[in-house]
Amino acid sequence: MRLNDAVIGVVLVAFALLVGIEATGFPQLPGQRYGAALFPLIIACGLGVCGLALIASGLRQRATSPWLSLTPAAQNLGRWLNVGLVLVALVFYVVASEPLGFIPTAFLITATLLIRMRGRWPSSLLIAAVTTMLVHQVFSAWLLVPLPWGVLEPIVF
Repeated sequence: MRLNDAVIGVVLVAFALLVGIEATGFPQLPGQRYGAALFPLIIACGLGVCGLALIASGLRQRATSPWLSLTPAAQNLGRWLNVGLVLVALVFYVVASEPLGFIPTAFLITATLLIRMRGRWPSSLLIAAVTTMLVHQVFSAWLLVPLPWGVLEPIVF
């Protein structure tokens, strides 16, 4: 299945607007020139620019490319399973991150997706562990984003 770039661009611009509107309500940090809204606003601006570029590209291709075209890959059940697994992983993170904590939840999601899409257990588990710890370090220590500890809280504190 292939969507015209303009369709994806409209979705990106709409998402960027929602993120930007939501981020403007984030609180400012006392004594800082930037607050919690800075990073989401940067992401929203980037998504908006990319969405506008996709809309322009899609409108230029409109004469030669339909809004939607089904390819043989769209009939592959495994690809639809992968899409469904990613959506389930997002819902799982929302539901499980508080009680389990960021590290176990992110590791489970990353490991599951890597094993499903790569098919190699040992290296997928290693990549999931390293990636989870790296993302945790960047967000909790460097960007000072409070990530939930969940079941690891008694060990850490």
